[in-house]
Parts: sequence; C-alpha cells; structure tokens
Amino acid sequence: MNLLLISVDSLRLDFAPGISAAVRTPRFSALTRDFHLCQHCFSVSSATRPVHTSIFTGLYPFEHGIEGQHSPAMRQGAADLFDLCRRAGYAVGAFSEAPDIFTGLSYADYIAPLPDDEQLTGWLQRREPTFLFIHYWSVHPPYGAADGLAFGEVGRLLTAGRISEVQARYRMAVEQLFERHIARLLAALDLSAWAVFIISDHGQSWRDDEPYHGQTLCNDVLRVPLYYRLPSQEPVGRTLISLVDLFPTFLSLLQLDYPYSGFARDIRTSSSPEYCLAEIDPGPAAQYGRQWSLFDASAKFTCDQSTQRETMVETFSEQPLPALDTRPYHQAYAALRAASRYVQAGFTPAADRAILEQRLRALGYLD
Repeated sequence: MNLLLISVDSLRLDFAPGISAAVRTPRFSALTRDFHLCQHCFSVSSATRPVHTSIFTGLYPFEHGIEGQHSPAMRQGAADLFDLCRRAGYAVGAFSEAPDIFTGLSYADYIAPLPDDEQLTGWLQRREPTFLFIHYWSVHPPYGAADGLAFGEVGRLLTAGRISEVQARYRMAVEQLFERHIARLLAALDLSAWAVFIISDHGQSWRDDEPYHGQTLCNDVLRVPLYYRLPSQEPVGRTLISLVDLFPTFLSLLQLDYPYSGFARDIRTSSSPEYCLAEIDPGPAAQYGRQWSLFDASAKFTCDQSTQRETMVETFSEQPLPALDTRPYHQAYAALRAASRYVQAGFTPAADRAILEQRLRALGYLD
C-alpha cells in the first residue's frame, strides 16, 4: 500500500470542489468520482503549524506543544509519520510551496521545496512502497495579491468592503490548483495501489471579528473538506471526524508497527471519543486569548482562557444553544490533559525565535 497525502492550506469547506457550485473543476471532479467526500470533518486548530503536527503525530496541540503559529518547539517523545514510514522501509517524499512554515518542527527536515509536477509524478511511479506528502499554499493568501504577502493586500480589500473581489480571487486560486496540478497527479496514479487523502488544514475567514484565520475556533476556519479513496473502499463509520484521526488511520493502512496511545480513532471505525477537541493560541498580540473547543455532533463548547468568555452552539450550524451547565466540558478537558502521557514531557530544542519570526513575517503572518 502506498499513501498520497495532499494538504491544501486554507481551503474553506464552502469553496471546495464538489461542494460549491461556483467552483468549477471538471477534470478533478471526473477523476474523483468514486472518492469519498466528507463534509463532517473538523480540524484540530486554525493555524498551519499545529494542524500538521497533529496529523503527523496523532496528538492534540496541548500534547505536542505547537499551540499556535508562533510556537517554536515540540514536546519530546512523539514519533512522527515520516520517521515511522522511513523505518518501515517506505520511500518518503515531502514537499511544500511554503516549507519555511515548518521551521523548527521535528519533521521539518523531511519537507523540501515543491518541485514541478513532472518530478512529483515520478514519485507516484516508484516501485518501492511510498509515502508522498504535498503541501500546497497557493489557495492561502496572497491569492492574487500584488504585494505577495499572506494578508497585506487581501486585508486592505476586506477593510474596504471589497469581499466579492477577495472571494473571486480565492475561487480562481482553488480552480487553478485543483485543475492544473492536483488533477494531473491523480491522473498518473494507479489507484489500485494507492490510498489517497486530500485535506485542508483549516479554512479561511473574512469576518469583521476575524478577517484572517488562526484567531478563533469558529466553523469558517475549523470545518474542512476531506476527500479520500482507499483501494478497499471502506466507508466512514462515524458522523464526526477530526483531522487528528488520520494518524491512526495511516498507521493501520500502512501496517506501521507503533504503539499509538493518543485519543484519535481510525476513521473507518465506528468507535469515537466522547468529544473532539480543537485548540488555538493566537499569540501575545492577538485580540483573543488561548481557546479550546470540545464538541460532538450536536453541541460545540468553546472557552477563551484569557477572557473567560464561553460559548455553546450547535456544532454544524453554530446557532446559539440555551445556557447549559458548562462544568462537564471543563472537567472533560481537564481529564484529557490528565490522561495524556505527553503533556508533562519536556520540549525539543526550540527554533531560533528570531529566525522563525523572520520566516513567518516573510510569508506575511507577522507585521
């Protein structure tokens, strides 16, 4: 079994191919006609670094230590998917349009700059068992921005109320990526030998209170599309999936020998934890504090630990729910932290904070 994992940074659920009628991707749609398209998947955070670290380790942000874009170091003791595949004899390829975003993370050395499509196609035709990870950043701002920054011009357009122009650029970026690049890779695949997963790490927000992402845990930034195809075509067994659940799924599909002890569950099983968890620490300069959400298919509770603001909404619609006793959610979150064997671990050597900030600033994440 080979594994292709494609991550499309900042792809909103309502702008995803196959979900939005306004997004036209006929070639991609034809190639993925027999893929599962899951619309009930949630991320574990609203920023790139914590989400990918959860996917590759099977741990929540509070466990692996990358709780926001600015977090410089992971906790010790967490194996990652790249190391596990390499030890099991897989050829491991990992490429990103923005590799600097992974600066300081334990798996960063695996991730190289994205080559052209022809070289990527070569990875799909290797004879040995292969794990290929591709991280596309072109749907993330600066989609169409003349200044080339992650937020700059896009932010100014939003401030000026020109959201339709922002959305038109965004939609064009989605169409170009899926039709010109992802579809080309899928056309080169022998689907009888590959498990394919196409995800978004988080969505994108254009609201007044969160014009970007990485500030809150609202559904605009937390609900994500999940496309996948397995040679055996097992159906999803649950009504709610978290991106962290991909890690034990990959362990099983690739038959990797690893004593996983996290909270995630293989997406093909009906077994699921009582709650899914999402967390974000926006950083010291943000208007919001560190937040966590616990949710099931019915209700979603969010707590801002700095402001002590609490909200309870319907999970999928975010319609406010009547005030309920929130103590069980606080108790459940405390129980998760107490049950994790990683939360007390020390940290790996941190990335030089000045270098990390310089690279994040070059990508437009910092002013």
